[in-house]
Amino acid sequence: MSTAPTPASELRERRLGSLSRRLATQAGLATAGMVIGASLLVSIFTAIHQYTTVSANALSTAQLVLDTLSPGGPTSATVQAVKHDVLRSDPQVWIYRNGQVVLQSTNTGSRVPTGARNGISLADGFPYVRVDLTHQNLAVVLDYPLASAISLVEDLLLGIATIGLAAAVGGGAFGYVAARRMLKPVEALTEAAMELRRSPAGAKLPELSDPQDEIGRLGRVLNNLISDLDLQRQRDRMLLAEAAHQLRTPLQIMQGNAALLAEGTLDAQEAQESLSAMQQALAGMTGLTNDLLTLESARTRRPEPEPLALGPWLEGLREDAQALAPQLKVTLLPPSAQTVRVDVQILTRAYWALLENALHYTPAGGRVTLGASLLPDAVEIYVRDTGPGIDKDELPFVTERFFRGRHGRGMKGTGLGLPIAKALAESLQATLALRSAPGSGTTATIRLPRDA
Repeated sequence: MSTAPTPASELRERRLGSLSRRLATQAGLATAGMVIGASLLVSIFTAIHQYTTVSANALSTAQLVLDTLSPGGPTSATVQAVKHDVLRSDPQVWIYRNGQVVLQSTNTGSRVPTGARNGISLADGFPYVRVDLTHQNLAVVLDYPLASAISLVEDLLLGIATIGLAAAVGGGAFGYVAARRMLKPVEALTEAAMELRRSPAGAKLPELSDPQDEIGRLGRVLNNLISDLDLQRQRDRMLLAEAAHQLRTPLQIMQGNAALLAEGTLDAQEAQESLSAMQQALAGMTGLTNDLLTLESARTRRPEPEPLALGPWLEGLREDAQALAPQLKVTLLPPSAQTVRVDVQILTRAYWALLENALHYTPAGGRVTLGASLLPDAVEIYVRDTGPGIDKDELPFVTERFFRGRHGRGMKGTGLGLPIAKALAESLQATLALRSAPGSGTTATIRLPRDA
């Protein structure tokens, strides 16, 4: 048994509805919580006020009864007060003389206080506040009822429950409506984003909200991301097309020479020449492939910084460069920067790309100089050559992939040396700067931040 797939729009509606419900629930709970919290505070203060009022009334009532007593015990005024409802409420009253009960109100039944103490009791179905007043050998013990106060607090608690439920429902309904209203631009943004899959390149998301609110800023961020991705795709397509163009010639050379060798009509010298041409074409293809892999690793590899002593490191590179180009004079200026914290492997590959470029373009008898300078906020590691220099109109483009200036046309190489150096430097949060002029050589500098 198979089921039809759920439409994408329905899935989006479910997700949006689920979020709306969650927001509505949270709004309802928050509203109810605030209302209940405020009501509980009111109830607490009301209960305290009621207890204080009852305690004051109990004390004044006990004092009223005590004032009617004579040294010999209860008087007619006392009896009138206790037994004939002269009191301002319905307390239970006991009068003691020398520790013995000599008079008690009719509502006490057979109950006699077991001790004279002040306090509150909620037992026996008769919650009360007890007051104990004594004068000479006489005492008045009074249990003042709390029923009215407790009834008021119970009514408040019932009201709190009712108000809290109403607040939860009302807050949830308001939150749901507000959530649906606020999420409407998100739904539209989602629909527009899905439409981009069928839109031409360069299409953007429309502004569906206030540009200054969170959704508006999200739309701008997504548009910037789309622009960056479009630019990267264009660059990747150009790189792929240029790489295919660069590989076409060596592949044709290898194909043609392989066909000649397969025919078996070449003499030994001609066969050797064909093999040499194929080896040169293969070497060029290998170099181009390695350079492309280096460019890709520069985008994806995460640097692993470690301390690097610049003096010995630069001296080792100088020796390698001198051995590679004995026709040049490769020198090292004492670096003013001693150490830097950086990914050594990435920095070495970036710097060597600059050094190879300088060795490649400097004519025999020229000079290539290595060095490093310490600045207040950066460390600069540079390569300076005495080559032909770069024209001013070409300088902004020499770090583009496969670009060849006037002096580079017809020379060996893939045209990826400076782009590789730039990409690797950027992976180190560094910058690559070039200073040059025709006839005065070129200085290439990797500028590393001091905390790198």
